[in-house]
Amino acid sequence: MAHHLLLHYKEEPFYSIKAREALIGQVLTYGEDVLCSAGFQSERDFMQHGRTNCYTHSICVAYVALRWADFFHADVDRRSLVRGCLLHDYFLYDWHDKAAAGHRHTINHPKIALANAERDFELNDKERDIIRKHMFPLCFPFPKYKESWLITLADKTCAASEIWHLWSLEQVITALDRRIDSLLRT
Repeated sequence: MAHHLLLHYKEEPFYSIKAREALIGQVLTYGEDVLCSAGFQSERDFMQHGRTNCYTHSICVAYVALRWADFFHADVDRRSLVRGCLLHDYFLYDWHDKAAAGHRHTINHPKIALANAERDFELNDKERDIIRKHMFPLCFPFPKYKESWLITLADKTCAASEIWHLWSLEQVITALDRRIDSLLRT
C-alpha cells in the first residue's frame, strides 16, 4: 500500500497544507519555463492514462516525485527532478493513435520525449537521464541518478492511480493551473 503511505499518512509534517503549498511552489518555480511553453500546454490535448491527459499526468509526477524525495529524506537536485518529470512524456502526440505512435510507444516514447525536450529546452545531464530512463525496468539502461529513480517510482505511482482511480491530486492541479494561467496572461 505504497500509495497509502505516500499520500495519506497524516503524521508526517510534509503532508500539511503549508507543505503542499511549498511543493506546489517548487513545481512552479523550477518548472516555470516548461509549464508556460506552448509544447507543454499542448499536452492538454493528449490523453495519457484513463481520463488523465499528459499535462496533468506530468504535473502529478513532478509533485509526487517531490513527495517521494521528502518521504525518503533524499538529498536531490529538485530543479532537475521537477523539469525532468514535467518533460518525461514530452512526446507530443496521441499515443492511442497507432498511426501517430507506432506499435512500440512504451519503448520508444522516452527517446522521442528526450529529442523533443532537447529541441525546445536546455537540459542538463540529470534531466536527460530522467527523461530517457523513466520507463525502467521496461526500458534499459538503468537510471544513473537518484532523481531518475524517483521519477521511475513517481511515474508508476501516478499511472496506477490514474488507471485504477486510487486517489486524485485535483487540488494540486487546480492550484497550479490558476498560477500557470496567470503567468500565461502576463
